[in-house]
Amino acid sequence: MSAVTMIGTGGRETGGDSGGRPAKRSRTAAEPVTVDGLFAHAAARRPSEVVVADGGRPLTYGAARENASRLASVMLRYGVQLGDPVLVHTADHAQSLVAQLAVLALGGVCVPVPDGAGERDAARIAEMSGATLVLCSGVHRERWALDAMVLDDARTWARIAPVRVDGSLPRSGPDDVAYLLTERTEGGGCVGHLVDHRAWLLATGARLRRAGRPGRGVRTGRRPGGALGLAALWWAISAGSRLNGPAAPATGRDQAGAAAVYGPEEYAEFLEGAVTGAPGTALVIGGALPAGLVARHRELLPYTRLLAEFSPRDGAMPWTAADCTSAHADGSGAGSAVPRVRVTVRDEEGRPVPAGATGRIWAAGAALPFDRLCDGCREPAVGHRGSLMSSGYLGRWAGEGSLEITGRTARSAPARSSRSASAFACAAHGAA
Repeated sequence: MSAVTMIGTGGRETGGDSGGRPAKRSRTAAEPVTVDGLFAHAAARRPSEVVVADGGRPLTYGAARENASRLASVMLRYGVQLGDPVLVHTADHAQSLVAQLAVLALGGVCVPVPDGAGERDAARIAEMSGATLVLCSGVHRERWALDAMVLDDARTWARIAPVRVDGSLPRSGPDDVAYLLTERTEGGGCVGHLVDHRAWLLATGARLRRAGRPGRGVRTGRRPGGALGLAALWWAISAGSRLNGPAAPATGRDQAGAAAVYGPEEYAEFLEGAVTGAPGTALVIGGALPAGLVARHRELLPYTRLLAEFSPRDGAMPWTAADCTSAHADGSGAGSAVPRVRVTVRDEEGRPVPAGATGRIWAAGAALPFDRLCDGCREPAVGHRGSLMSSGYLGRWAGEGSLEITGRTARSAPARSSRSASAFACAAHGAA
């Protein structure tokens, strides 16, 4: 049994409006304005329902809220302040969710580290973010020279259990940075994408409206910490549903009809294998779809809805979206721009090109990361909210405002901005 589920599972879930919390907390009941507020809204309505099944004992909404609140209170005593980055490196999605919620409630910046990240990648993420604390699983503890809280160690929770939830929680605000999403560059470096609460909610809400409510849950074959796992988790939470991770104990009957999130190549491999437990909706997130994927999908899974999101950089924040279920869709188009995102195609000089002409694909908008960090950079912090971001892809506008991907750029465009780790706090709270 995962230690994450040990606290708050015995009917101890309490309402979210007690304990002398700030007045802003009351807004989350009607209209969440932060990522942790979105979860609190869902937890208040279904505290006993499962939010994550991955590995050990299923984690309920109420237990996740209770665990996260106590963990956040301990971290506050430890000295974590508003805008501080905290690494999250866990082996299952249940531990990851509790850690994310705790960091967000503190007004900190959650820095997910992919479960399979090697020592070099982990070190680069830590250096770029400037984090001094990691919330991790026992299997990852030896990779970190930083202070750590091991979330699957019963001794950790034995120390946390007596702690009273701090009355100042939650401390997050809609303009604060919620996540630093990392991306490995072609040269082996690391780039981080700064996402505020508002942008994450805009992207998550638009996904829910497009893809619908996954009543049987969302499943993912990805381990926690990566973009696809995060997208799947928050799609499920925004719908008040559940996430089934790769280690979720489930039968074929339980899996059939559930929604599922894949990367483009991952879904192509799924279709080439023995297709069992067909999802009710397949959501493919990332770069361009492989050639022939849509036709293969129609051949094997004619009753499964196929949706695609073009998310070329951080992988979790879509630029365009397409419904590939319709008969005329062939997979070559990336669809139309999602709400609150402006996509443009430009030549090498940065000038917009006419419809039908090929150029570099750029985008900006409130539903995208507002800035970027890179490792090894030592330039001062400068606000870039609203600036264009290069996709690294070539494309053109086809008919009816649909974006068509034609290939990759010969060389990735430079990052929009370059920040040092010491400038992180300025980026987190001075870029509104």
